Amino acid sequence: MPRPRARMTPQWEKVIRFIRAYIQIHGVSPSYGVLAQGIGLKSKANVHRIVKRLEAEGLLERNPRKFYGVRMKDRTVEEVLSL
Repeated sequence: MPRPRARMTPQWEKVIRFIRAYIQIHGVSPSYGVLAQGIGLKSKANVHRIVKRLEAEGLLERNPRKFYGVRMKDRTVEEVLSL
């Protein structure tokens, strides 16, 4: 049985909106430094922690071998299959 999804925090929402907008404008995902600056955090470590949590929640996908390896996960297929 899948684990229940945690409640979306305002900071998580801000990260997701920033990543979506950045990808639409630049065609690649932002680095942790750009993401930290864009949402007003001082530490890339905090961004890393948030991104890992969003990945665990199934909202993002991440390729640790790529510098710009964060991307939005398309959940429509999973949502249809869960019906």
